[in-house]
Amino acid sequence: MNSIFRNIILFSLLTTPLFWGCTGQKKIVEEATIDESPEPVGQIKQLESTALLIDAGKQKMLGNATNAIVLYAEALDRDPLNSAAAYELSKLHAQQGHMQDAENFIKRAVRIEPENVFYKLLLADIYFMQQKNEEGLAVQRELAEMYPNDLNIQISFLSTLLYTERFEEAIETIDHIETISGFNNELSMQKQQILMEMGRNDDAITEAERLVSFFPKEPVYLELLAELYSQNNQEEKAFEIYHRMLEVQPENAMARLLLADYYRERGDDEQSFQQLKMAFQSEQFSVEGRGRILYSYYMMSEEDSTYLEQAWQLLDITIEKHPDEAEVNAIYGDFLYREERLEEARDYFYRAARLEPSELRFWQQTLLIDSRLQDYDSMLEASEEALEYFFEQPVLYFFNGLANFQKEKYEEAVSALRMGSDLTVADPEFRVEFLSLIGDAFHRLEDHDASDRAYMEALSLEPEDPLLLNNYSYYLSLRNIRLEEALQMSSLALEQEPENSAYLDTYGWINYMMGNYTEAKKWIKKSLDHSDTPSPTVLEHYGDVLYKLGEKEEAVKYWEKALKAKQEDVFDRGSEFLEKKVNEKTLYE
Repeated sequence: MNSIFRNIILFSLLTTPLFWGCTGQKKIVEEATIDESPEPVGQIKQLESTALLIDAGKQKMLGNATNAIVLYAEALDRDPLNSAAAYELSKLHAQQGHMQDAENFIKRAVRIEPENVFYKLLLADIYFMQQKNEEGLAVQRELAEMYPNDLNIQISFLSTLLYTERFEEAIETIDHIETISGFNNELSMQKQQILMEMGRNDDAITEAERLVSFFPKEPVYLELLAELYSQNNQEEKAFEIYHRMLEVQPENAMARLLLADYYRERGDDEQSFQQLKMAFQSEQFSVEGRGRILYSYYMMSEEDSTYLEQAWQLLDITIEKHPDEAEVNAIYGDFLYREERLEEARDYFYRAARLEPSELRFWQQTLLIDSRLQDYDSMLEASEEALEYFFEQPVLYFFNGLANFQKEKYEEAVSALRMGSDLTVADPEFRVEFLSLIGDAFHRLEDHDASDRAYMEALSLEPEDPLLLNNYSYYLSLRNIRLEEALQMSSLALEQEPENSAYLDTYGWINYMMGNYTEAKKWIKKSLDHSDTPSPTVLEHYGDVLYKLGEKEEAVKYWEKALKAKQEDVFDRGSEFLEKKVNEKTLYE
């Protein structure tokens, strides 16, 4: 058990900076020898020793420990009775890890000046640092007996007793300290903790009651007493204290939470939730505390939807109390996202990101929902804002590039994607995503060489990625080049996803470009059969194939279907000749 009291000398000894290097250096002063009865020296040597002591202190303050050790050693050599030099040498050796030398020097200082309290405290500390707890405790006990009314020494002794888990003696020492300083609330709480550790629960409760009698309007002490009652199956007494806490402080959120637990354990869920709501309405209830409870509701409501209605009530109270807390907005967004209320969820996450722009996860969630909503205006705006704070995050460049791409700003897309791609050297899978989209953007810009380079690099990283194989083979077919190679790539993509309607269409279209119209009809028809809502491009492709096979009336019907589908699909516009095909009922390529 650790006490709130710590030995000040030990703390300063352990935290002094070691500016002079590592503890593995060669020792400047050999192991201290103990002269049982050093002879006093003359006044001149005493003065010389004092001067050296002063110089050593200056070197120590400057961080020159090596020089300080040499000077302290010379001071002790000039005057073997210079206890201050021995004391300083002990501290410096302890800081360098030479514990036996430290022990010998401080013993020497104590022998020279046995009444010096600081010397004995350092001796005790050095014992403890060497795990010689019994020896250290003996020194502390001796000091406590020598100075029974010295509060600092008694508190130091108490700290030692707690460190060595001498609980009975620690209780006696606390009682003794109280006779010196009077009742002390911190010591009382320490005593309660010790008594509980010893299993003396009734005595701990008695001490807690005594503390409350001194501070009857202190909610913290009332809460501690209530907790002890509850831990010792005295729930009714705890219940009374909860209400006393509210009498003292009507807005006390903790009292409401404890009452909520009290009612829940007795099966009164309605009253329990009412107390919980009242806690959430308290201005004293922290955002962190609210977040922990809302998280538990998030998990519980996944298993039991009856908790969801309560969660919404608590969320509404929380957002009303803390509308400008980023975490609160994000928590609300989490619940909305799970319920597929995507636009609302996005708005809350976006608000969280703007309130706390240094939190990357808020931006990422905002952009992810923008992607699901296909809201590329919002994605572009949010990604540009996020990049002002996280210019080193590739995922933000990806969303920015994607938004620009979908808005047909292909040059801007390439610029963002290239910057993001440069940050993905250690993440080849993510790099492939960048390269693929770069290839698409260059294709739209009709910079086919750059598009080919991007796709070839991507395929060198992921040679069997079906999406890469499909897209690149389709682009080659549109340019009517390397069709045999394109067919092989398309076939490899289909082997992995044989029912993918886009891949089926690509394979059919490559056959179309190679003049294999019957084969093309077969595969594009499969694409239509595997799609609930065929795209304008696939419908138009099937019409083209039918036209080539002489089924011109059927071809026009599919072009008309493609034109109708085009009105409902903002991303797939079909070919530039689609309307002309419908109007003139002939094929244009």
